[in-house]
This record gives sequence, C-alpha cells and structure tokens, in this order.
Amino acid sequence: MSSKRKSQTTTNNVGSSGGSGDKKNIDTEYITRNKRINDTYTSTIFVFSLFFISSILSALYNRILDCDEYMNYWEPTHYLLYNKGLQTWEYSPVYSLRSYAYLLLHAFMGRLLNPFSNGNKIGIGFFTSIAQTIFYRGVKNMFGREISRYTLIFMLFSPAFFLSGSNFLPTSFSMTTFMAAYGFWMLYQSSSTPLSALSPNESSNEAIYSVFLSATSVFMGWPFVIVLVIPIALNLMIRNGFFKVFMWALLPVIAIFIPMVLIDYQYYGKWVIAIYNIIAYNFTSNHSGGSQLYGIEEWPFYFINAFVNYNIVFLFSLLTIPMLIIFRKWSGSLKNLTIISIIYTLCPYYIWFGFMTYLPHKEERFLFVIYPFIALAGSISFYIGLNILNAMILKLSGNGSDIKNKKKDDDFKLKSKQQQHYNVNIYHGVVNFIKYLVIIGFILLSISRIYSTYVNYTAPFDTLTHLNNKVLLNGNISNSNLSNQILKSNNNNNKKSVNICIGKEWHRYPSNFFLPNDNNEFEFNLKFIESDFKGHLPKPFSTLPNGTAIIPTNMNDQNKQEFDRYVSSKNNNNNNNNNNNNNNNNNNNNNNNNNNNNNNNNNNNNNNNNNNNNNNNNNNNKNFLTISFFFFFFNKIKPNECSYIIDFDSPTQKEEHYVDDSSNWKVIYSTKFLDTAASTSSLYRAFWIPKLSNQKNVYNNYYILEKI
Repeated sequence: MSSKRKSQTTTNNVGSSGGSGDKKNIDTEYITRNKRINDTYTSTIFVFSLFFISSILSALYNRILDCDEYMNYWEPTHYLLYNKGLQTWEYSPVYSLRSYAYLLLHAFMGRLLNPFSNGNKIGIGFFTSIAQTIFYRGVKNMFGREISRYTLIFMLFSPAFFLSGSNFLPTSFSMTTFMAAYGFWMLYQSSSTPLSALSPNESSNEAIYSVFLSATSVFMGWPFVIVLVIPIALNLMIRNGFFKVFMWALLPVIAIFIPMVLIDYQYYGKWVIAIYNIIAYNFTSNHSGGSQLYGIEEWPFYFINAFVNYNIVFLFSLLTIPMLIIFRKWSGSLKNLTIISIIYTLCPYYIWFGFMTYLPHKEERFLFVIYPFIALAGSISFYIGLNILNAMILKLSGNGSDIKNKKKDDDFKLKSKQQQHYNVNIYHGVVNFIKYLVIIGFILLSISRIYSTYVNYTAPFDTLTHLNNKVLLNGNISNSNLSNQILKSNNNNNKKSVNICIGKEWHRYPSNFFLPNDNNEFEFNLKFIESDFKGHLPKPFSTLPNGTAIIPTNMNDQNKQEFDRYVSSKNNNNNNNNNNNNNNNNNNNNNNNNNNNNNNNNNNNNNNNNNNNNNNNNNNNKNFLTISFFFFFFNKIKPNECSYIIDFDSPTQKEEHYVDDSSNWKVIYSTKFLDTAASTSSLYRAFWIPKLSNQKNVYNNYYILEKI
C-alpha cells in the first residue's frame, strides 16, 4: 500500500508557503498522509522554550484579576502552609465543594519552588508550556506544518494564554491537562494507521495518556469539562472497544480519584466527593439560586471576552466550519482529512462556547479550556483564506488561466521563462505580505491587550507589595518602628496585632501571601470594613489542629451578608442585638410550648405575655433596620481596629472617603488605578493605545492609609 496520495489542488507548495512557488507544481501535489512527523529533540525543546519564556512573563506580570483565585485557592493554600488563611463557604464541611487534593498539589509545588519569586506561578506555567508543546505536536502531525506554525504563533502571543497559563484556578488546570490530552489524542489519530512509523504499542500509549489526562482534568480540575471529554471517549471506544478504554480509565480512578477522596476525608472529617457536590450545587434544585447568585451576563459576554483575548484570530475561528465546507477546493493539505474528522476535532470548541453562552452565569475564566481550540480553528481558517487569496490573485492576473489552458494557447509559448518567474514572485510576495500583515496585526493587538491589563490593574498588587516590603519590612519590625496607634492589642495572646483593613477593594486583595508571617511579637491580620457590597465574605480558618474539619459559624451558600466579617462598628452591635431579639423570640416560642401543659387560664396569660414580647421584638427589628439605614448613609464608620487601610478612592463611590479624614489617617503610599466606572470607552480599557488611552481613561489613586 502506497504511503502517498495524489491530491488535486489549485495552490502550490501549500504546506510551506501558503500556496505559491514553482508553477510546475500548481496542478498537482503529493502530500504525505498519516505519516508521523518525527520532530527532533532540538526542535521540540526550542518550541517548549518559546512557550516557557511566555509563561515566565505571565507569572511575573499577570495580575490576579479574579477574586475566586485568591479566595478559594491562594488563601486556603496559605492556610495549609502557614496555618493562617481565609475560608470561604465552599470549604465548610457543610458544603465541601472544593477538594484539598488540588490545593496540596500546589502547596507542594510552592514549597519546592519557594526560593524563587512567583515560584508557584512559574511552576504552573511550566506545566502549561509542556501541554502547549504536546498540543502543537499533535496539530503538526494531524494538520500539517503550516497550520501548526500558525497555531504556535497564536498561542504564543495571545493574551488568552498570558492571562490563563499561570493562574491558580481549576479552569487553568483543566485547560492544561485537557490541552495535553487532546494533543496526545491527535498524535494517536495521525499515527494509529498502517501508514504510521509507530508500532501499535506506541500508538496505544498515546491513547492511554489522553484518557489519563482527560480524567485528571475532570477529577482534580473542573468537573464540567467532562462535556469536552466525550468526543475523545467515543472515538477511542469505537476504535478500541468499550472494555479496553474502560480498563485505561481505571488507571486515573485509582491514581487520582481515590486518593482525592481519601485526602478530602482527612481534611473534612467525613466522606466527600467534591466534584459531585459542585455539580449538584450548580445544576440541582437543592440549592436556590446556585451560581446565578454571583451575577448573570447577556449572551454577547463571551464573544466580547474572546475577541479581546484573541482579536482577529477569534473572528477567523468563527468562520472555520463554513470555510471548510464552502471552500473545500482550496483547503490544500486538509483534503487528506475528511470534513467530518476536522469538525469532530474542533467540536469541543463549538460545543463548549454554545453551552457556556446559554448559561446565565458567565465568567471569563470559564473559556480557558477552549483557548487552544480557538488558536487551532483560527489557524485552519487563516490557512484556507491564504489559499483562496492565492487562487484569486492567480485568476485575476490571468496567469491561472494560462496555466490551465497552456496547451491551447499559442501565445503562452512566447512568454519568456524569466517573465513567468517574475510574475510568480510578485504573486508570492503579495500573499506573503498579507499573511505577515495579519500576523503582525494580531501580535500588536495582543501586546496592546496584555499591556493594558498590566497598566490598568497592577495597582493592588504593587500596593500590597509596597506595604509588605517597605512598610512592614517583611515582618522584621519592632515596637520602635510602629506607633501605639498602629499596634492593636490581642485578647488571645500577648502579641500585638497589625491589622490591614480593606473595604470595597476586598475582591482585588491578592492574598495573605502579600503580608508578613506572624512572629513572636506581632500578628499581621486582614480585616474587612463594611462597604456597599452586601454579599458573603470569607472568614479566617480555625487555627486548631483539625481546623478544616470544624464547621465554621455564620456560613451560607446564598451569598448573604454576614456581619461578623467586619471590624467592630455600631452595625456589628446592632446585628448582635438583632440576633439576641431572634433568640428571645425562640425562647418565647419554647415558653409557649411549655405552657401548653398548664391550665387554659395560665396558657392565655402566658400567650398574651409572649405576644407582647414578640411585638416588642418585632419593633426592635424595625428599629434595627431604621438605625442601620440611618447609620450607613449619615454616619461615618470608624474602623478603630485598623492599623492600615488599603483603599481606592473614586469620586463616585458610596463609601466614606477615608483619605479625606486627615485627623485619623495619613497617606503613606499611592499609585494610579483605572476607574472603570468613570472610563466609559470599553475599547481604550481593553486595549492600550498610546496617548489615547491616557486621555480617554480615568485614573484615580489607590492608597495605603496609616492610622494617626
């Protein structure tokens, strides 16, 4: 059986130059099909190095833009490492939506890379780079060298990977593992035939790796990606049989899932399957509201986010299936693959994008898992577009018709070979100019987006870094360094407390990793000040040995405000009074039940007394609401427990302007931060345009305020 197949094309040298070159090859082209492209060790290391350099830059300059990352992952990891951190309701044993196995993996990596600045993020980026390299090799073997080169460029420079590749989020973890799984699956697809240079055992290994990584993506990462695993599973079962794939799937169950359950039993103090709990929370009626409690967005949300993070490549990716069907004649080396097989390979992208667009609750990180597929789909469209462009230029120039009818055209013989060569070079130059113009445009837009996210949103990161390094001296301070106004007494021990308070900026707090560790003299604590935000905030983990198994007080899964999160204020006292009133109501009800055992006259008397008490309590509740309303709008919160306040001051804010209270606070640091409410142009917020962005965007000060 021949290892080559003759393919009619209208382009020439498609695999290397976008459809231009020697005219003798315009009519026909021999393309190797399903032949393993054995990359050298040097070329593989070179590609990995490019990805890893990009990942290091991401680790150093990509900021924490999602509060879920610091609350649900950095904070509990800090607790596992240093016995101090914030606990969200998801980690309460009552709900147990998150697995500690995922945290322990990163805690171990953090310990290992502790000597390096941003070591954990660099470690995450390292594995992302490996996955990108595997995915690139899979694309190269399945779709050819040219499409793989475009995929490499689009992944390397896209803001999408810069913003996701070093993040401590399950969606990033699932993106990495699933990207590697799909890379191995594409290698398996392109090599598991009689034409392959590999043995059946080598081909099976790639299928096993694909199954293992797909399952790991579901178990330890984000369980919802099981939707994307279905195409791989169906393909492998059709080709290898259900029983064989089932046996392959037992390996990740034994190596990943069972240890996860055992680890969570150790930390929660009960048997827990966290991935089931999070799916049940989002998709069953047992939890009123579910993820929608945290915001809903309209359908264009993902289209906008995908565009700003992939710009023109995202637009290309939307056209891939129509172009494959309509312009099959100009699909070049893709003719070696059926349209069905190409669409099947890309179907995770379109399934996921449609599914996520349908759901009301939307977040940018939910798109992470399909970022590799956007690059691949965009590359395929770009490749076909260049082939079409080349054919159009040849047609318009008349050169194409000359070649087609050269045997009938007597004038064709009169053309000099030199003139023909000159014309071909001109056409080749035009196509290449357009190709490089598009690539350079993509890179410039990508750099503009990346720089915008850094310039506009680095203030919280820089502010906490300054506080830790320059003010608190990494914890190497003494009583002489701090005034009595800054040091707060601690009722639990003889240490002095340095309390860093945050109000409306709670969602931009980078984590306890930006504060010094406690020492023999001082504790460094994060405190919340009540703000216009009325949702649920985390609270410190218990410091007892079995702290993760202790059920914390005042936790709920309805995103309801809990007042015990805030520094002492009148609101806290009012809330306590309200709780006491509720307790009195309960006691009165109990008294009613006890009095039922007495005679009717006594019951009537007691009930009348209890009704009077209930009326008084209801009046107290109404008074509480009135006092709280008056207090919030007409009184100033005096956070006397605070040593420092981290605050962004905006003219439009509803909260107190602490920076104006010069009798209690002084500014010791300030930097500029984008005021998104006042910056009305989404274009200049999303992309950095020299001069214009500074003119159109509004920046206000991000402060460190010190207690006087």
